[in-house]
Amino acid sequence: MPKKIWRVVDLLDWTSQYFEQNAIPNPRLDAEVLLGHLLGKSRLQLYLDFEMPVFSEHLTPFRELIKKRIARTPVSYLTNRKEFMSLEFYVDERVLIPRPETEQLIETILTTQTDKPQRLLELGTGSGVIATILAVHQPEWDITATDLSEDALAVAQKNAETHACTTQIEFLSGDLFEPIKAINPNGEAQFDWIVCNPPYVKKTEWDSLSPDVRDYEPEIALFAGDDGLAVIRRLIAEAPEYLAPNGNLILEIGETQSDTVRTLINTEPAYCSCELVKDYAEKERIVLARVS
Repeated sequence: MPKKIWRVVDLLDWTSQYFEQNAIPNPRLDAEVLLGHLLGKSRLQLYLDFEMPVFSEHLTPFRELIKKRIARTPVSYLTNRKEFMSLEFYVDERVLIPRPETEQLIETILTTQTDKPQRLLELGTGSGVIATILAVHQPEWDITATDLSEDALAVAQKNAETHACTTQIEFLSGDLFEPIKAINPNGEAQFDWIVCNPPYVKKTEWDSLSPDVRDYEPEIALFAGDDGLAVIRRLIAEAPEYLAPNGNLILEIGETQSDTVRTLINTEPAYCSCELVKDYAEKERIVLARVS
């Protein structure tokens, strides 16, 4: 019996069905992204080449990708790619995979009117997507990005290099404001913006998370104490020391945390305003607070 010749369309159909049987979200999309990654083709090119045969040199590694996806390894970790705000970024298990909610955070910064170049500090930069996108869109801004994880900083540096932003972004290692204190012991460093997408998941929510997230993404970037607010409390309390007059603190928060975070900000006398911004799902996920 002649050996079956697999075509692109056959592989996509079979893989989509197999993913669906194993409760993989977005089965067709995942099949297309993985096969396109392996063949070096866009999803559109796959459709244009539906009848193209796929041979063992690609079938064998494709089977391995399928096995890993069935084990719930995120697609972005399998391809080491994530498109975010029309730019492509490198990601792996050392960093959190960027979410759509973070686009709203970045857009809020970019649409705020300013009459001069800004000094911006990003805390917990992770893959560096926030700092890098802001650098691409605002080449005159002075950006500093910190992270506790040296591994994450290596990924952020790689992404900054890809998008030619290394001279504009200064990466520093340490916990939240500690690197800033170390290089400015007299407290002279002041920023127009302090931005952070902090960990905000409650430890008690571990079991409720998707295995794609729970079993693969870095815990340090997800969990923040019993109520999910451990890092956010620190940010709200410490940020005014590092903000210039009329400076802004902007954070991404959990979808149930807006009332609590608003209260935390309103009880901190340094802040003169607090605004909650809704994400694309109409949930208050971005908080913008300004000092006098």
